[in-house]
Amino acid sequence: MNASFVNTWRRELRYLARRPRYVVLLTLGLAFSYLFFLTLMTEGQPAKLPVAIVDQDGSYLSRRLCHEIEATQGVHVVAVYQNHAQARAAMQRQEIFAFYEIPKDIYADVLAFKAPKVSLYASNAYLMPGSFSYKSLATIGKLAAAAVQREVLRKKGYPEKQVMGIIQPVELDTHTISNAETSYMPYVLTTVLPGILGVMVLLFTIYLVSDERKRRTMADWMRTAQGNVTAAVVAKLLPYTLWFSLLGILGNIILFRYAHFTLLGSSVMLSLMVVLMVLSQQAMGVFLASLIPEQHLAISVGAIYGMLSFTMSGFSYPATNMPPFLQSVSYLFPLRHYYLSYVDIALYGNGIAYYWTSLLGFMVFLLLGMVGIVLLSRETRRLRVSVSQEVSPVNVDVQ
Repeated sequence: MNASFVNTWRRELRYLARRPRYVVLLTLGLAFSYLFFLTLMTEGQPAKLPVAIVDQDGSYLSRRLCHEIEATQGVHVVAVYQNHAQARAAMQRQEIFAFYEIPKDIYADVLAFKAPKVSLYASNAYLMPGSFSYKSLATIGKLAAAAVQREVLRKKGYPEKQVMGIIQPVELDTHTISNAETSYMPYVLTTVLPGILGVMVLLFTIYLVSDERKRRTMADWMRTAQGNVTAAVVAKLLPYTLWFSLLGILGNIILFRYAHFTLLGSSVMLSLMVVLMVLSQQAMGVFLASLIPEQHLAISVGAIYGMLSFTMSGFSYPATNMPPFLQSVSYLFPLRHYYLSYVDIALYGNGIAYYWTSLLGFMVFLLLGMVGIVLLSRETRRLRVSVSQEVSPVNVDVQ
């Protein structure tokens, strides 16, 4: 290990010892994120969402339907209204997320073999509660219709086997791969929490590099590294690489060992992907900091880039359903490559033959960091030229 690297390493450790608040705040922020999301989504998915029923019939069938809805785990009937206007007002006050409207004479219509209609209203002002409420009530509606049809067929004298064949001619045998409980925690947290780590690393790297320019200490930085720009950048970022990689690996231990998320593949390879994601975010930070001289503008661009990575990674909205141009753009974000490798390693237990393209993507980001180092070397050369011109002696012609 040469002297330029060691001297720069020591210089950065002294800087970190004098100003540790940024690293401490980022660490506390990441710890809070894990604590917040793991406690917020303890049940795996929202449960007991408030809904209501508008019962205009008051018959045995409507009361039976109310009991079936109340017995559903996902929703909780908080009120039974007499008319549509009351339920609509409660939904506008955000007291309920959905409601059933049971029309008058529904039981009589069923006995007369008519086709009564039950209306379902759901609010999507809040996407997740609204969609969950709609899903639960729609399922209950289908089951209730099937139950009524079963009773009618029984009254007509059909045998039980034939009744079930008419109601459900094809039985669906469902197997949920890698998430039998259909919990939202593995879907969300395994990408959101590493994504938060990646955004922190990206913005902090931009700050570290551009702060040398802002404080006018870049000349001292390069002098400590004996003019070796690569050693200057690597030695400056290495302490934070080690620290944030450790945080990412500890986060995976929490998710896959203590929270018991599915991990069918190698934990070592998944930890390697975390380290590569941290390195890729740092490389992107070096590139942006070297490309954009103004610190506030570079951090703003980095923040926009980091926030877009959550959308473009593909965990919330499938990238394959995006327009072809956006599908190509999604690979410009390290989080996308981490998400793809996570799916192959953790959920499917695949080997490297399936996610080698993600490894290649991380390597491309590291090359982009080398481009940033080249831009910094040009800047330092211009800086040395300007400094030498300022201190050069003036020739005086004495007659």
